Amino acid sequence: MKLPKNIEIAFFEKSFRLQPLLWQDIILELCELNNLPKNDFYPYKDGSNLIASVADKYIIKIFPPFHRHQWESEYRVLKNLNKKIQIPVPELLASGELEDGWTYVIITKLPGVTMESIWGSVGDAAKKHLLRQTGQIMSQVHSLSADELSDLPPTWEEFINSMIERCYERHVRLKAPEWLLKELLEYCSHNIHLLPTNFKPVILTGEYTPFNLLVSQTNNQWNISAMIDFGDAMIGFNEYDLLGPSVFCCEGNFELVAALFEGYGIPYNNVNSDFRTRLMLLMLLHRYSDLNTQIFIPEWSIRAKSLEELEELIWPVG
Repeated sequence: MKLPKNIEIAFFEKSFRLQPLLWQDIILELCELNNLPKNDFYPYKDGSNLIASVADKYIIKIFPPFHRHQWESEYRVLKNLNKKIQIPVPELLASGELEDGWTYVIITKLPGVTMESIWGSVGDAAKKHLLRQTGQIMSQVHSLSADELSDLPPTWEEFINSMIERCYERHVRLKAPEWLLKELLEYCSHNIHLLPTNFKPVILTGEYTPFNLLVSQTNNQWNISAMIDFGDAMIGFNEYDLLGPSVFCCEGNFELVAALFEGYGIPYNNVNSDFRTRLMLLMLLHRYSDLNTQIFIPEWSIRAKSLEELEELIWPVG
C-alpha cells in the first residue's frame, strides 16, 4: 500500500485528491483488510481528504499527514457521540495508521441528502423547522460531557490565540472589504474581553452546516436525519457552533435566526449587542473564516459599512 511521502498541501489539494485513480487501489486494499465488499467504488470531490463510498454502505476516509488532527477528531468524536443524540452519526467501524503519517477511518454510510441540496427549493416554514431542529441537536451535543475529549487538540486558549495572530493576514488574503480591514484590528482588540475565559467546555463539531446535515422527507416534511464529518471537532466555548448555521442558512432573516437560537434554548430577545459582537468576533477568528464565501446575504459587503452594521445584518434586531 503506497502513499506519497512528504506530500505538499498544494499538490495534495490541486492534483492528488482530485484524481481518484491515484488512490483507488488504497481504498480497495483497506476494504480487503477489513473484510468489506469492494464493489461500487465512488469517490467524492468535496472535502479536504481522500473520501470514497464502497458498496453504497461504507465510507472510507484517508487523511494526509498534515490532517492528522482531523483524523484524531473524527474517530474520537464519533466514538463519543454514537447513540447519544436524537439523530444518527456514522458508526466507526475501523480506524488506524498507514505508512508515512497517513491515517484512515471506515464508517457507515447514512441515508439522506444534504440539507444544502434542498435548501433553495423549500419555503421559510420548512427552513424554520430545520433550523429549530439544528439548534436542538446542537444543544444535545453540548449537553454531553466533554471530559473524555478534554485533551483533543488544540486547546481553546491555543486556538483563540493562534487565530488572533493570523486574523488580519487571513482576511487580507481572502479579500475582505476595505472597510472591514480598516477596523478589524481595533475591533478585535477592543472586544476580546467579551470572550469568556471561565466557561463549561463543550464538544464543538463546527458542522451544523447544510453541507454536513442530512435530511429526509416524511409525510411531506423535511427533517434532519443524520450528521456527518467530525474532522474539525474540538473542545471549547459553545457559541462558536452557532456561527455555521447563522451564516450559511439564516440569510439575515429574523425569523430564521430566531428559530435556530430558540431551538438551541436561547430566547432570541436575549441576544443583545454584546452577544452579537461576541458572535461577530468568533466569526472573524473562525478556523475557516472567509466572509465572501460564507455570508449568504446578498450584497452584504455593500449593505454594511462597519462590523457593527454587519452584526445586525447577520443577527438582525427584531
